[in-house]
Amino acid sequence: MTENRAEAVHEFCEKLVKRLNFDLAVEASLVDGTVRVNLTGLDRPLLLSNTASILNSLEYLVNKVFHANRNEEVPSIILDSDNYRQHREAELVLLAQMASKKVLSQGKPLNLQPMTPKERRIVHLALAEIGGVRSQSEGEGEHRSITIHPTLD
Repeated sequence: MTENRAEAVHEFCEKLVKRLNFDLAVEASLVDGTVRVNLTGLDRPLLLSNTASILNSLEYLVNKVFHANRNEEVPSIILDSDNYRQHREAELVLLAQMASKKVLSQGKPLNLQPMTPKERRIVHLALAEIGGVRSQSEGEGEHRSITIHPTLD
């Protein structure tokens, strides 16, 4: 059943890409219970512009379509483009490390740019491993961001 779901996700993504007139190839595979879809091609820069807003929107849409019937067990679906998600995670961890150094040296809070919930989670987890700082999400919707505070020792 899960293999069939991966095939259905692949077919849906191919139709979606074609309908949107994107020049992208679609590859889908089932990895550890997660359907992973890789989108690559000439329109990859468009997918990844503005911190991958189109890629994130497509992932949201595909998950909404395949999770509409919550009664059946559906694997999670991740859309990626040539390991963008892995590179972005490394970038966010580095950002957290550099920002925490600045907070520690200046002794005052620092607000980061707005991020998606997944990105904020990565930053919060990275900051949790750094002593002397704490993090807090602030704002609403698309404007939700993280503020890093020095801890009072």
